[in-house]
Amino acid sequence: MPGRIFFCIFACFVCLAAASPSLAQSVTPVAGSQMLFSDPAFGVSFRFPSGWSFTRVEADANGPALAIAYMDRHAVSTGLRGLITNETLPGVHSWPRTVFSSVEFAYDARPAASADACRRLARDNWQSEADPVTVNGVAYWHGTASGTGVSMEIEEEIYATFVEASGACLRFDLAVATSRVPGRELPRELTPHEEALIHGSLNNIFNSVSIAPAAK
Repeated sequence: MPGRIFFCIFACFVCLAAASPSLAQSVTPVAGSQMLFSDPAFGVSFRFPSGWSFTRVEADANGPALAIAYMDRHAVSTGLRGLITNETLPGVHSWPRTVFSSVEFAYDARPAASADACRRLARDNWQSEADPVTVNGVAYWHGTASGTGVSMEIEEEIYATFVEASGACLRFDLAVATSRVPGRELPRELTPHEEALIHGSLNNIFNSVSIAPAAK
């Protein structure tokens, strides 16, 4: 009998090990110098430029300096499923010529008991609430947050939605980091055109977000 129990446990372990990779996040190249991020565990996918850096954030890792990685002003075990960053953009001069330091697009998924619970979770992360938006047929709550350090600042647009079928609260953080640390000279402020290019690069990613039924 113990041998049979051991075999059943071993077999279940093998099945889970074999199934897990199919639910892991993946990044694959697609047409037009784009990368496709897919997270079948939550049914989320989106595209981003191939020149950007992708980081898979471990479930027990401390979050980066983004509002969605913090709760009650303390770092918590992160629910970040992916973080995409870049320090250069076409048509935008980076630090030290300007204050532009980097752009960051973060995707976070956490369990939530209800839409109200998801909205409360989202509101814990932003400082000001903005108008809700609908993208690709999905309604999002929307808010903004900001943080400062020594001559550093980060401005964030946060979007959250609740997926009832999977009981998941999905959050997307579109962040712009700036630095006023002097180089050979003081970095200049961004022009309206440069700001539009920066925010456009993040909005292009967010506008490509697709949410499908989660894989089982």
